Amino acid sequence: MLIAGLVFAIVIAVLVPTGLHIASVYDDQGMGACLAHPTGTCSATIDEFTGRWDSIVNLVGWFNLVPAMIGALLAAPFVLEFERGTYRLVWTQSITRGRWLTVRLALIGVAALFSALLLTALMTWWRRPLDDVGSRMPDGFDLEGVAPVVYTLFAAALVIAIGVVLRRTAAAIGLAVVAFFVIRLGLGVWGRQHYVAPVHKTWTGGSGPDLRDAWILSQGHGLRTAHGYSNDPAIGEACIKNASTRSFEAACLARHHITEYGYAVFQPASRFWLFQGIEASIFGALTLALVGFSVWWIRKRIN
Repeated sequence: MLIAGLVFAIVIAVLVPTGLHIASVYDDQGMGACLAHPTGTCSATIDEFTGRWDSIVNLVGWFNLVPAMIGALLAAPFVLEFERGTYRLVWTQSITRGRWLTVRLALIGVAALFSALLLTALMTWWRRPLDDVGSRMPDGFDLEGVAPVVYTLFAAALVIAIGVVLRRTAAAIGLAVVAFFVIRLGLGVWGRQHYVAPVHKTWTGGSGPDLRDAWILSQGHGLRTAHGYSNDPAIGEACIKNASTRSFEAACLARHHITEYGYAVFQPASRFWLFQGIEASIFGALTLALVGFSVWWIRKRIN
């Protein structure tokens, strides 16, 4: 509990002063009015505001470790009972094995839930100005909503499941942390973007739709030749105006009946809570399975 308290003290020491500063700059620069009534200079103002906090956002990104740490710290004393054999004293008293298990697991669950909700509330408050001007996916996905709650419960269940089998607290924590991040990274990097089929959009002319708050999976531009005309790529390459930015001269493209188009593949911001629900269901099911396995193992395999 002391270590968990220290972790939260560090989190609060980082988030509170920096969060107040970010919110103050957000208000001073009139970001709310800029977003409500966009003008020609708003895009540059937004880019300047978001770029200003890159270093602190990267630092706070390490707080993804906190749910695993809290879950492991809360589960460790439970595993330690099996490593030292002190559970035998309890089981020889009037308290039944089932009651002891229920109370201990419930206490771990409640403590993990409270800790995760506190972390989520802090992170949601801290990221509010950044979410207003950008996208909550993927940057804020792991730190907001119900995700930190299920991550914390899953980490605790993972430590318990491994711990009751090995009866070694340090080994259980080490293996659980590795497994936790392998599963989380696997879903976050390869699985999450496919929870729902992404939106594909193309456009011609202009800068395209406003995707500032969307999770952009891929984006770019291409050339399309009108029907009946040569589609030799060399013709389009000859119309390049700036090789470094791959921009084309519009008049040259028009002479060769070529149209420049943009495309984007993205997950809309409106799917944030849907994706949160899907990921919570996945980790919630894994947590229940691990807890069920742990209870079965303790009741059937440990004497």
